Amino acid sequence: MEGAGKPEEKQIMRTGIVLTGAYANRVRRVLFAQLSQKVKSGEVDVKEVARAAGELNTVLYEAFVKYLALSKGDLVRIEAPYTVSEGRIIWDYSSLRVRAFREIGEGVVKKAVEEALKLREEQEAMGEATRS
Repeated sequence: MEGAGKPEEKQIMRTGIVLTGAYANRVRRVLFAQLSQKVKSGEVDVKEVARAAGELNTVLYEAFVKYLALSKGDLVRIEAPYTVSEGRIIWDYSSLRVRAFREIGEGVVKKAVEEALKLREEQEAMGEATRS
């Protein structure tokens, strides 16, 4: 918008890989860190940052718990674009990107490793048998 003051500034809040059980805290901390200068300058109020973090976390909670059935031990990586306009944080939900990584149980991994070791032992035994 020409002549309507400062143009909207697009940013992306990125959490990095985080446990699903800790994503909400990470979203809040990253958002506060990204906007710390705007908070200090008075351009954005602390309550607005908290409100925006809560809004995003509510949407993510529904997706993670209700629709994906992620457990607290699973991992997620969140990239949420937003703009700051007239002191308000506006999420661009159409460009929200979430990657989810499901934990494989320790027993499943242990069994897979045991099977791989067993196969290797069999291959080594067959290799020795053909050399004799």
